Amino acid sequence: MVLATLLVAGWRLWLGVAYAGWEESDYGNLAMIHGVLEGGFRHYDMNHMPGYYALGAVVHAVVGDAVIAGRTVALLGGVAAWVLAVRLTALLASPRAAVLAGLLLAVQPEFSLYAASSLREPVYAAFVLATLWGIVRGREVQAGLWASAAFLVRFDAAAILGAVLLLHAIGAERGKARRAVRSLLPLVITVFAWSLYCRVDHGTFAFWSHAVQVNVETGLGAEAEGRGAWLAHGLRVVAGLGAWLLPWRIGWGIWAGAVLAVVLTPWTRPSPQRTVVAAGGALAGFWLAVGFVGQHDPGHNLYWKWMLPLVPVLVPMGAAALDAGATVLGKRRGRWAELLLIGLVVGQALVSELRETRRQVDLSATLYAPQRDLGRWFEGHIPADVPLLIDNIPACWIDRRAHERTLHSWFDVPVSPGDEAALAAWLDRTEVGWVLWFREDWTQAPGIAPVLAHGGTWESAGVQLTEVAREDAYGWILYEVTAPPGRSGRSHPGQPIP
Repeated sequence: MVLATLLVAGWRLWLGVAYAGWEESDYGNLAMIHGVLEGGFRHYDMNHMPGYYALGAVVHAVVGDAVIAGRTVALLGGVAAWVLAVRLTALLASPRAAVLAGLLLAVQPEFSLYAASSLREPVYAAFVLATLWGIVRGREVQAGLWASAAFLVRFDAAAILGAVLLLHAIGAERGKARRAVRSLLPLVITVFAWSLYCRVDHGTFAFWSHAVQVNVETGLGAEAEGRGAWLAHGLRVVAGLGAWLLPWRIGWGIWAGAVLAVVLTPWTRPSPQRTVVAAGGALAGFWLAVGFVGQHDPGHNLYWKWMLPLVPVLVPMGAAALDAGATVLGKRRGRWAELLLIGLVVGQALVSELRETRRQVDLSATLYAPQRDLGRWFEGHIPADVPLLIDNIPACWIDRRAHERTLHSWFDVPVSPGDEAALAAWLDRTEVGWVLWFREDWTQAPGIAPVLAHGGTWESAGVQLTEVAREDAYGWILYEVTAPPGRSGRSHPGQPIP
């Protein structure tokens, strides 16, 4: 087990060399980790919860590098989740099922890649698995504490794990109320404490309000076409997630096994197996519900990140079902039929997982590595006294540590959409030397400055912007402010722009 764990950790470390991240969140997390440390562990973003960032800030205080800190915490969380998933499978199913689950989870794309990044989901998955481990071992208080830790990483744990803890408690032969209180009390106290903190620091007890509002508004936007159309679209998204994206990522045979586990579990007879399957169903149900309400396209990468906590629960469920089915087949058709079934199911899953891992690594190199390199270029070649109008990964990369630069965001540009003269006046007044324009609407750049979408040179009210670099896959253009006379971005001559 020790050697296997080291190999799993080594694979994730190796992936981290080539993998440039899931999206902007990886780099935003670095800035938030540094912000928590800089703020003396007193201020946390309400939408992202404090757990991962507090742990990252503790490591950051020791190593002095937010990148190392964020990746270390994610790596430890991902490896811990792998170990717990394998041990749970061995305890509740069989050693062979545990080996199959461990092999598949070792290289599952989201489960491995995100542990090689600075995302918080691997830590959340570890706490979810620790909660289930406490439950099946009969340690209610311990399970409640781990559920509290999971909540402090992602607030949906309160609903999901709270329901799982309650289900397990009421399934006990005796002491149902006592078990429920022992397991739920730590979670209830933690939820109340976080809500109180948000009231003091953010002005509201409803810590979930903004995150829920964003997803609800996104989904309900389709309601303009009629409630029936909205409902139909939501169901199509759910079908795409449950019957296309999920089996693609974990393997069709493993997916079928997980579905069979839900169908064949004796729900009227309490057992640790029932609790774990219920947890898998609750996690998957919440994921599908988010898809139904948010109604992003099933191929949207947000679902990849939200899917990660399901994986170390559903894959063991599928592996246990495969092991049981293969055993029955072996008794009826012989050993070779048994091994053939396992080989086909596991082989298909491994090929699919490794291909998807390669695809996501290549995608990150195309979309996110250039932005990270641009942030490095700003740090290495632009004087600190030159103000910058930048966002996304380059800004977050710079904010991962203390600096004296002035960074402006498109969200804060006090200009009416399309007012070129006002934009030029603001650039002149703030003495911005470099402007990074993004194609994505959510960045606000296309709304504020649609004229910059064309690239080349733009001039207004005596201010001139000249395109010096661009990347069209993600969609950004870097401009140097070269006028009025005597002012420019002041890059060091001869330094190439990435």
